Amino acid sequence: MRIVQLLVLLVLLTACTLSPGATTPASQPPSVSQAISTGKLASPLEPRLWLVTDPAAVLASVPDNPIPEDIPTSPPSGFVKTFVTSWVKTAIGYIARDGLPPTRAARGLMLISVALNDALMISNEAAQEGTINQTAVLAGAAWPVLRYLHPQHSAEIDRYVHDARWYGLWQRDSMSPAALERSFQLGRAVGEQIVAWAQRDGSDAAVEIALPAAGGWATAQLPLDAHWGSVKTVALPDGSAVILPAPPAWDSSAMEQERTTFRAAQQVLDEEHRSLAWQWHADVGTATVPGIWFETAITTAVVQNLDELKTASLLAHLGVAMHDTAVACWYNKYLYGFARPEQWMNIVEPGWQPVLPTPPHPSYPSGHAAFSSAAANLLIVAFPQHKDLFIREAADATRSRIVGGVHWVMDGKQGMALGSEVARYVLSR
Repeated sequence: MRIVQLLVLLVLLTACTLSPGATTPASQPPSVSQAISTGKLASPLEPRLWLVTDPAAVLASVPDNPIPEDIPTSPPSGFVKTFVTSWVKTAIGYIARDGLPPTRAARGLMLISVALNDALMISNEAAQEGTINQTAVLAGAAWPVLRYLHPQHSAEIDRYVHDARWYGLWQRDSMSPAALERSFQLGRAVGEQIVAWAQRDGSDAAVEIALPAAGGWATAQLPLDAHWGSVKTVALPDGSAVILPAPPAWDSSAMEQERTTFRAAQQVLDEEHRSLAWQWHADVGTATVPGIWFETAITTAVVQNLDELKTASLLAHLGVAMHDTAVACWYNKYLYGFARPEQWMNIVEPGWQPVLPTPPHPSYPSGHAAFSSAAANLLIVAFPQHKDLFIREAADATRSRIVGGVHWVMDGKQGMALGSEVARYVLSR
């Protein structure tokens, strides 16, 4: 009977609030500091500016007749990054190469996708007054952002940018060097504004943390980004905008049920469970979970044949959702400082090891669940015809952490609730 109960609970977990229009379970709703349920939920394919607050100032900063420099005399020999997706894929590659954790991966993907989106939107306005080259605009926007995020790759980034900056010289409908330079400088002005915002977001702060003693989380490793709940958000008012209900007391009957359920799950793991856990592990050195969802969004955008502006809008919305989810999730993690399953299992079952390595941050809620719920909610609004796929992927990501031995069932359930609320903030107008 215990195993049957366990399987039912895991199935129920996959049904947790995966629609932006749905509400979280009435018994344990998140506390939302700013009600948005009555607001309109806009499609992420509807473009909007995110971090550039004064487009006129950007346009005014670009010289009317710029003097080009370093004009190449022959076309590039390699692949040229001409699309929004090219630059975002480059960012994902650097995230994996640099071994960024999910918090900083989400922030980086937000910064690059928002820069590309805001630059494209402003360039459309500029095109009414003069010829604009989209490839040069995107190169200009990506340049300062990627250099800021991944300075160790600056030489490589410079080469990519140089080729894209002048690519219009070699296209069938070639453009003048002056027009390409103006386009590039417009994008660069946007990118520099994004970097200026990032430099003030508090991501480099250092804080001391105090965690509860009873049922409290402990780790021998350096706590991962304990300050991240105070990092500046984009759509949310701040990291405390979505407060999850407190986890049950460690000595309560509810927590006893959580422990019983978890231990029973670990006793019936099979190879399929372990495979699922590793499939979604997405640790440092990979694209991370936010990057996986970006890859899903890019693939879907290509299949749906979205134009550049809609693609940029989709990825910017997703970037904001991933970043704000990270901040809100980490706020709740360190607010409650709840113990990981491994701490308890090592007491009741010495020698037990989780399938996955336990990460160095508190258990409640699950970051995988929060990121995946936010992304799935957002993508369902953009591509309702693929709803079942997105729900299944988010459910798999959530379950993978429970069978992987690093999260309680409640961590996944409430992580999904948090992601749903963040998605509603991002999609509200």
